[in-house]
Amino acid sequence: MNKSTRQAVVDIIDSRFTAICENFSDTLRGELVMAIDLAGLTGAIDIGEQRSYTERLNRIIERDHEQWMETNGRVA
Repeated sequence: MNKSTRQAVVDIIDSRFTAICENFSDTLRGELVMAIDLAGLTGAIDIGEQRSYTERLNRIIERDHEQWMETNGRVA
């Protein structure tokens, strides 16, 4: 995979992270999971980068869940 194609794939993933941080939704989460998986499968990112992106997404999901719990009175 050439360098410009790899950068385009990383840019797509980064844009999905920007969007999900601004307004979390299951649709964006699905797009991001798929983008990360496809990037890993095609060799655009290596396993370390794929793991890092997945961990970053998991932290965002956890933070969104905690905010939901606080908003809905589930956590003191």
